[in-house]
Amino acid sequence: MYNMKRNEFHELISIESAEQILRSIMHSRTEVVPLDQAYRRILAEDVVAAIDVPSFDRADMDGYAVRAADTYTAREDAPVQLTNKGVIHAGHVPALSITAGVTVEIATGAMLPDGADAVVMVEYTEQTGASTPSTSSEPPESRESSESSVWIGRAVHAGENVMRAGADIKQGHRVLPRGTQLGSREIGVLAAIGRHEVRVSTLSVGIISTGTELVPINEPLQAGQVHDVNSHTICAAVRECGASPVMYGIVSDDPEKTKEILEKAISQCDLVLTSGSTSAGSGDIMPHILREHGEILAHGINIKPGKPMIIAKMKKPVIGLPGFPTSALSMFHYMVAPRIRDVLGYETIVKRQPAVLGTRVKSAGRHQLLPVALVRDHAFPVQRGSGAITTLASADGFIEIIPDIEIMESGDQVEVVLFDDEHTSDFVIAGTPAGIVDMLTEMLPFRVRGIHAGATASIGAVQNRIVDVACVPFHAERLTSLQRTHDLLITRVTLQDNREYMFVVLQDQIGQENVKMLLAQCQGTSRP
Repeated sequence: MYNMKRNEFHELISIESAEQILRSIMHSRTEVVPLDQAYRRILAEDVVAAIDVPSFDRADMDGYAVRAADTYTAREDAPVQLTNKGVIHAGHVPALSITAGVTVEIATGAMLPDGADAVVMVEYTEQTGASTPSTSSEPPESRESSESSVWIGRAVHAGENVMRAGADIKQGHRVLPRGTQLGSREIGVLAAIGRHEVRVSTLSVGIISTGTELVPINEPLQAGQVHDVNSHTICAAVRECGASPVMYGIVSDDPEKTKEILEKAISQCDLVLTSGSTSAGSGDIMPHILREHGEILAHGINIKPGKPMIIAKMKKPVIGLPGFPTSALSMFHYMVAPRIRDVLGYETIVKRQPAVLGTRVKSAGRHQLLPVALVRDHAFPVQRGSGAITTLASADGFIEIIPDIEIMESGDQVEVVLFDDEHTSDFVIAGTPAGIVDMLTEMLPFRVRGIHAGATASIGAVQNRIVDVACVPFHAERLTSLQRTHDLLITRVTLQDNREYMFVVLQDQIGQENVKMLLAQCQGTSRP
C-alpha cells in the first residue's frame, strides 16, 4: 500500500516559515472545568469577584475585641482594665456587642462584634477572675458567664489587627485576567471567591511514540530495546504549557497500526504529536502515512537538532518530532511550546540571561540549539548527542548558533534561553567522569554540580576561576606538563572504581572550606 522508498529532504524550510505554518494550523477551544482540575490551565475569561473577601469584619489575631478609644491611655506600667463579656470563636455570629469599658475574647478569623473596631493581641493582656467554663449546649459565643477583668497593657488604633469586609477582594473587581495560567496561588484566589468551576482555554494534545525498539517503562528491556522516553517527557512538557496531554502509548513500525492509532488520536484531540520515524530512511514510515492520508506542509527544517521534523494536516494538525529524546524535547520547547501558549492565550515570557562561553564550540553549519549549563555566568555545552536524555536534564537552557558562525571561542558573549530557573550549586567540578558527581554528593555536605568537559577545557575553567576543581583521568604526560604550572595543585586520586584521576585546584583556593573537605574526604589519595 505504501511506497516505502527512501525519503528525501528536497528543501529545508526556514525556522520563520515553520513558525508561520504552525500559527496557521493550531487553534484552541474553551471549556468549563471543576476548580480541582484547573491547575496549570489557562483562563479563557476575566474572573470578577461576586462577593467581598472577607465577607465580614474579622479578627486577624487572637486577643480581645475592643473599642480602640478605651485603650488610648494603656501602657505596660499602667494597664487599662476592661470587663470581659465572653468569647467569640471562628465560624460563629456574635450575639453580643461592645460598649464603653467592655471587651470580649476573640479568635483569629472570628467575626468582629458590633461596637468593636480593633483587637488587642493576647500577648499584651492579662485576664483575672476568669469564669468557670459553661456546660451549656448553646454555641460558646452566646453563653452567659460571670464577668472577668482583662488588663490591657498596650494601646491600639482603630482598625488594628482587624481585616475589614472586602479589604482583600472587593465585590465586582477583576481578580484574575484572561490568559492567566492557574497555579496554586491562583486556585486559592478562585476558591476564596467561591468559584467551583472556571472557563479555560483548552488544547487536547495526543502523544504517540513510534518505533519497534520501544518498550513501556514498566517492562524489562531485551537486547536492542529502549524504554519509551518521549511519551513521558513530552506529556509533562505539554502539561507545563497549560494544554491537556492524552497518551496513546507506543506503536511499532507498522504502517497500518500507525495509521489506526493516528486516526484515533485525531478523532479525539485538537493536535497530535508523534516522535520517531520522521527521518529520511526507508524505514521511517510517518512521512508516507501523512502524505497518503493527509497533507505534509513541511518536512525538514534548517535547524539542529530537529532537521527531520514534520508539520502536516490529517484533518487535524500533526507534528512529527524527531525520535531522539534531546532532539524531540528541544524542538518541542523551541517551536511547539510557544505556539501552544499562543493559542491558549498565555503570554510566553522567554527567560534569557547573558553569559560568557566557557569553551570553544564549532558550528553545525546550520541554525543550532546548543544545550548549556550555566555556571557563575559562564555557559558550558552539555551536548552528549541527541540520543541522550541526560543532556537536557543537565542543561539550564540553550544558546542559538546561527549558520554564518563557524567557530565560537571561549570568552565570547552569548545569550542563554533558560528552560526554567538556573540551578545553584555550592561546589562545581569540571570534567566529571561518569558517577563521580553522585559519589561526591554522598560524601560532601553541600550541593555539588558536575560540568562535562574535556581535560583541557576543565583545567582552563579552574585557572579562570569558573569552577572549583577539575577532575580528569590520570595521564603521566599531562601530569608532567601540569607540574610545571606553579599556580596549580594536582592531587592524584584513586576512586572507588579503582580508576585513577587527577584533581586539579588553584593553589590559592586550597584554603577554601569546600576544597579542603573534598580533598580530606577522598580516600587513597597521594600527592605526586
